[in-house]
Amino acid sequence: MNLDANVNRLVEESVLCWLATSSASGQPSVSPKEVFTTFQNDSIIIANIASPNSARNIKENPKACVSFVNVFTQRGFQLKGAAQLLGVGDDGFSEIEQILLEITEGKFPFKTVFRVMVEEVSEIFAPRYRLFPETTEQDQVSSAMESYGVRPRI
Repeated sequence: MNLDANVNRLVEESVLCWLATSSASGQPSVSPKEVFTTFQNDSIIIANIASPNSARNIKENPKACVSFVNVFTQRGFQLKGAAQLLGVGDDGFSEIEQILLEITEGKFPFKTVFRVMVEEVSEIFAPRYRLFPETTEQDQVSSAMESYGVRPRI
């Protein structure tokens, strides 16, 4: 499945994403990831910086979900698909490693990466958009900035 411009834009705007996996027995786990981007317009690649549970789960059960939300607009996406754990010698690893090294500027060491081949895309949005249809993104941004104590730069 190709990721559209809206998904790609929001991935680039996001500071964190959340990778959800589950063990062979179905025990769920979710953890934040800091180094990620889209790849070949059909997958999300994530540096495995310190995620032994995610790595173990993906080896046991490749089903995964990646979510990300813009904290100000309170909109985002949930991407579901089959995940792979790739390391040195695996097809595509070198290319993916180079992309993620550019993002980290070499500051976050990693030896493996997660690649989630996206099969399903769902939009995520704050309940306010549904409960109050007149809500605009600017309304959400203003409300979030106030809630988080963020002031515009002068």
